[in-house]
Amino acid sequence: MNGKQIRHRLVWTPDEKLTPRQVEKELNRQIVRFEEQVKNGSIATNGNIRFADFAERYMTDFGNLNLKPTTLSNYKRNLVRINQAIGHIRLKDLTILHIQAFYRNLQEQGIRQHTTATATPALNEWICQQHISKSALAKKAGITHQTVSQAIKGRPVSEESATKIAAAVGLEIKVLFTVTSDAAPLAPATIRSYHRTISSILEKAVKWQIIPRNPAENAELPSNAGHKARYLDEPDAKRMLQLLQDEPIKWRAPIIFDLLSGLRWQDVNLDDGVIRIVQTSNYVSGKGVYVDTPKTEDSDRYLKVSRTAILILLEYKSWQDGMREKVGDAWQGSSEDDRVFTNDVGRPWFPTSLTQWMGKFIKRTSLPSSCVHSLRHTYASLLIADGTPLVVVSKNLGHAQTSTTSDIYSHVIASAEAKAAQVTDKFAEDIHPKFTPKAKKESAS
Repeated sequence: MNGKQIRHRLVWTPDEKLTPRQVEKELNRQIVRFEEQVKNGSIATNGNIRFADFAERYMTDFGNLNLKPTTLSNYKRNLVRINQAIGHIRLKDLTILHIQAFYRNLQEQGIRQHTTATATPALNEWICQQHISKSALAKKAGITHQTVSQAIKGRPVSEESATKIAAAVGLEIKVLFTVTSDAAPLAPATIRSYHRTISSILEKAVKWQIIPRNPAENAELPSNAGHKARYLDEPDAKRMLQLLQDEPIKWRAPIIFDLLSGLRWQDVNLDDGVIRIVQTSNYVSGKGVYVDTPKTEDSDRYLKVSRTAILILLEYKSWQDGMREKVGDAWQGSSEDDRVFTNDVGRPWFPTSLTQWMGKFIKRTSLPSSCVHSLRHTYASLLIADGTPLVVVSKNLGHAQTSTTSDIYSHVIASAEAKAAQVTDKFAEDIHPKFTPKAKKESAS
């Protein structure tokens, strides 16, 4: 295009174990293969681009247009650390060794760059002295009302938010906050998140014919073997439901149905006891609460629910209708997005609201440590333990493949299979005359 001849080069290093004749034979094979790649255009001409520059191009031409907001936010956050490690390397020079070294570095002590700040009594004292509202302080600091509320309640906020509050107040951050740094190595799941970001970008580079293959394809990742989905066993789940009877329907209903499903009244058929999961409610910093489609096509699904669940929804709807009548014109719900679970004025709940309430509920009732998401795991575990077919459990959870369900709940499945195996022993005396049940052995001894 600019008058210069395009040249392609291939560097091939023979294995030291090869004989001269084997080297010559393999060299000729490499030459033929290389010439074919040049002729059919599979040799990229712009592999000189640095990883960081291509990642930026990826985000502009693909990520911003196609990725879900939550995924996009995660990729942007991950790229900060990724670019520090491999961003300067040209794509054609990037190897699995570079990527493997990065993953190994992520597992080192002190790699975590997570710093939080917890407010000291000085912050509340200043607010009382100045008679300033949370909203006014949030506006002055350039942060959200929710963040200011978190800080005032003594919950950790980011160091960046704490710095902005300190600047708005006119005092040093060390006076208003106690800053804490977490130096623990990153968890396997977090490292796998970095891998998904790198691999997705490099896969696109292959598809766009920038490089012939993805160097991250065969990377060794830390095992998640020690991680198990956290859930309540049947007695604790039953006790939780009993304790919830004394709690306001405002909190009781969404805990049972899971606030983050983004459920709308038009998705609920109270007569037939059917709920359609068609959207999700999410939160991303800078974007706020937003509605999105489920992860996969299989996640858009219909669920048959029990009569008890419908009665809870009816009770909740009665409370919600009462609140709508009480606040009148201040009601902020809309007919287009008539959300089932809302705050007192009809707005979709901030995702952490239920999480924070449940944390307090667990603490004052002395239930085993759990969170909103663990209720989903509890539901799945109880179904599996009760002998529900895995394909049914997978469909109810919205998993695209039963293998996903099997991987997450392998420990529950193993326990259920062991229990099922014991059922055969009930008929063992009829199957094998020499079989002696364990109970009879003990009584005989």
